[in-house]
Amino acid sequence: MQQTYNLFENLSNDSKVWLYLAERKLSNGEVEHISAVLEEFNATWSAHGKKLNSATNVLFNQYIVLAVDESTEIASGCSIDSSVKVLKSLSSTLNVDFFNRMNVLVYNEAQFQMFPYSAIRKNNGLFYLNPLVTKLADLRNNWLIES
Repeated sequence: MQQTYNLFENLSNDSKVWLYLAERKLSNGEVEHISAVLEEFNATWSAHGKKLNSATNVLFNQYIVLAVDESTEIASGCSIDSSVKVLKSLSSTLNVDFFNRMNVLVYNEAQFQMFPYSAIRKNNGLFYLNPLVTKLADLRNNWLIES
């Protein structure tokens, strides 16, 4: 079972991707708030004074995706730190953890459900969104994988 996610059409397949999974499904209002904050952040996101060719999105009311096309400008440590600062602020404001890397979203009967990452190894045949994706090409074409 493979799905394709046509995201960030203006960015190259080699673009760097960061994924942040919310510990719970977000309300539509929370997604709107996050989208507005990320749009503002994305408009000014830069590395060493140079604007990053970047994009952001909230998927499935649970996954925040940040992407930077590093063929034009590489995201520096400071620019990455600034994105983490924005996510930590959102986490505090919305009272939701985006930094627990021990959970994954599993595709189950036409919907996504949160599972502990450790449960994936115990349940063969589950399809889940790979939290280890780091390139946009993999997010677009190989994000949903089978355990």
